Amino acid sequence: MESKKVVFVEPRGAYSNVFAQFMTIPLLGPIYLATIAEQAGYDASVFNENIAGRNITEKELESIDILCLSCITATSTRGKEIAAQYKEIRSNNSLESRTIIGGIHASTIPEDVIPYFDQVVIGEGENIILDLLAGKITDKVVYAQRPENLDALPMPNFKLVEDWKKIKTIPVSTSRGCPYGCNFCAVTEMFGRNYRFQSPERVVDEIMNYDARSIFFVDDNFAANLARVMKISELMKERGFNMPWSTQVRADVTRAPEVVSQMRKSGCHIVYIGFESINNESLKDMKKSQTLNDIERAIKVFHGNGIGIHGMFMLGGEADKKDVFQRTSEFCNRNKLESIQMAVETGLPGTQFYRQLEAENRILHRRWELYDGLHVMHAPRHMTPYELQQGMIRCFSDFYSLTGGIKKAVNTFLDSAVATGKSLYSRVHFPSFYPVGLKIMGSGIVKRWVAHNREYLEYLKNISHLSPAKALQ
Repeated sequence: MESKKVVFVEPRGAYSNVFAQFMTIPLLGPIYLATIAEQAGYDASVFNENIAGRNITEKELESIDILCLSCITATSTRGKEIAAQYKEIRSNNSLESRTIIGGIHASTIPEDVIPYFDQVVIGEGENIILDLLAGKITDKVVYAQRPENLDALPMPNFKLVEDWKKIKTIPVSTSRGCPYGCNFCAVTEMFGRNYRFQSPERVVDEIMNYDARSIFFVDDNFAANLARVMKISELMKERGFNMPWSTQVRADVTRAPEVVSQMRKSGCHIVYIGFESINNESLKDMKKSQTLNDIERAIKVFHGNGIGIHGMFMLGGEADKKDVFQRTSEFCNRNKLESIQMAVETGLPGTQFYRQLEAENRILHRRWELYDGLHVMHAPRHMTPYELQQGMIRCFSDFYSLTGGIKKAVNTFLDSAVATGKSLYSRVHFPSFYPVGLKIMGSGIVKRWVAHNREYLEYLKNISHLSPAKALQ
C-alpha cells in the first residue's frame, strides 16, 4: 500500500523586518514532526514558504493527503488561506482532504482556528503525531503531552525541507521552556516554565553532523543552566567543532564571566539578547527580572570577550514616554552594538500583556498578520499609536544608515588596528565588516518597509484621536 503524502507547511509571514532579511530561521517543530513521520514510513516533507521564496502551488496542494500547518500568530492568517485553498482543490478533484494545525497560535488561542481545520493540536506534538496521522485520535481539539526526555527526540532531518540547501545557518534546539515569566512572552504558554533540556553530549552529537556556515541555538534561553552551557562549550572544543555559532541568552549569563569566556573559545561569535528596554520602570512592568545595570554589564562582558551583540528592544512599554526613542538610539550607538532589532511591545494571544490589553479595551484590531512586533496593535499609555509606530521607525533609521555604516567601518578598522598593536598599513588580517554591511543595507530595507506599510501608517495616524489609553476609558 502506497504511503500517504504528509506535508508540514510553515506559511510566510508579513513583510519582514531588517534582521529577517539577513537570516531566515525555520520553525523546528514541523521538521521534528516530519522526521518522525518519515521514519515511520510516511511520504513526509516540509514546505517553508519563507525558505522556498514562494507560495505553495495548487499542484503541490492537490497531491497532499494530509496537510499539517504550524503557525505563529503573524502567519496564522496565511495558514487559514492555505487550508481553504487546499480543501477546495482536493474537493474539485474528488479527493479527500485532511487539515491539521499546530504551533503557538493554535495552542494559545484555539478558538480562532477551530472553524478552519479538521483538527487543532494544542502543545508539543512529538508524542502524538503518529497516532494523529494514523487516525487513531479523532478529537477535534487534541491536547498533546510535553516530551520530558528531549534526548529521545530524533535529530531533525533538514533534507526533508523543500530547498533545504538554502538554509545556511542551521537552527538547533537544545531546551524548551523558560523559568522566567515576562508578561509579553508566549513561550511559557506553549512550553511551560519548567526548563527541559538535552544533555550536553546529545547537543554536541547533533551539531557535529552538520555541514553549514554556522549554527544558531534557537533556545529562548540557552544559558538558563550555566553548568550545562560550560559543559557544551568544553565538549565542542574537545571534539573539534569548528563552526561559528550564535544563540539567544539573557543578560544575566554575564554574572558568570568564565562561562562567557568559554563560549567564545568554543566559537560563539554573536549573541542575541532581549534587552527589551533601557527604562527600568518598563522592565519592571514587563516582569523582565533585569535592570539597566544588568544590560550595561552584559554589553561590557560580551564585548570584552570579543562576542558581538544583536540587541533586541521593545518600545512603547507601559512606562515609556516619547523621549524613550532618542534615549534608546543614543544607547545603542554609544554602546557600539553590532546590530539591533527594534519592536513595539505586542500583546500576543495567550500572554499576560494581551489579557491586560483586552481587559482595558486597548486592542486596536485583530489582524493577526500584523502581530509581528513591527506594527502597533494597541493604544499605549503615554503616546498615540502613531507616535509609537513612528518612534520605532526612527530608532531603526538612526541605527541602520549610510552615515552610521561609514562611521562603523572606520571605528572597526581603527579599533582592530589598535588592539593588535600594528599600523594600518601593515595589517594582514582585516576585522569582520559584517556589521558595517548590515548597517548600510539595513537602511534600504527600513525605507522599503515604510513604503510597503504606508496604508497602515495612515490608519494609525487617522485613529490618533482615540489615544492615549486614557481616552478609551
